[in-house]
Amino acid sequence: MTVNVQSRIEQLARNIEQKLLFSTTSTTKCSEEYDWYNAFYESPCYRRAHVEIVDRRDTHKIYILHCTIFPHFNDPSPIWGFDAVCGPSKITGTFLDYSAAGDPTHPMMQWFANESEQLEWNKPRELPDWARAIFSPAMIAAGNVSEEEELESLCRITMKSLHYYLANVGISQESGFEYHMAQNRYCHYQKQNPHVIRSMVAMGVEEAKIRKFVDEILFPEFG
Repeated sequence: MTVNVQSRIEQLARNIEQKLLFSTTSTTKCSEEYDWYNAFYESPCYRRAHVEIVDRRDTHKIYILHCTIFPHFNDPSPIWGFDAVCGPSKITGTFLDYSAAGDPTHPMMQWFANESEQLEWNKPRELPDWARAIFSPAMIAAGNVSEEEELESLCRITMKSLHYYLANVGISQESGFEYHMAQNRYCHYQKQNPHVIRSMVAMGVEEAKIRKFVDEILFPEFG
């Protein structure tokens, strides 16, 4: 049975934001320089959460949801990340991971691996070299998601992983430790993904503008 995948991922975006609102102590929106949705959250438990929504259903028949949560720099917890690129009838690509950013043996990584290995996808996605450099072996990467059962499985594991993440991130903060270079490494390799620039340029965004967004908003690095 096929479903309206764009509407379902739109609902998932609302659920993610509602969950973040319960955890945050501060919320901000992106500047008007960028005419698509961006919201940011901060908490004593995590440094930065970002929800980006590119809704071009009316003009380009596409809906994109991107979410990341970064731990504080003194926390070896992984980075939580989710992406879904939705066409009119299917998710062409979706990705969910706990990516190591301090301690690759962190208990949260093992939890995610245990959850991920229980799931199967009709069309797993092969990862390019830049992605294999930072994403965990347990990463969920799938394409052509259109059937209701698979779509609901994706939404369930996304929310389950978010709930677990928010309940555990920050617990392992360590006084005197610094993991910002590990987070910078994650951002560096994310910027090697050519599809973000190409897709936004194809939707009419100036290349210089989207490159600035990627560098300063989507995956900023810190000295």
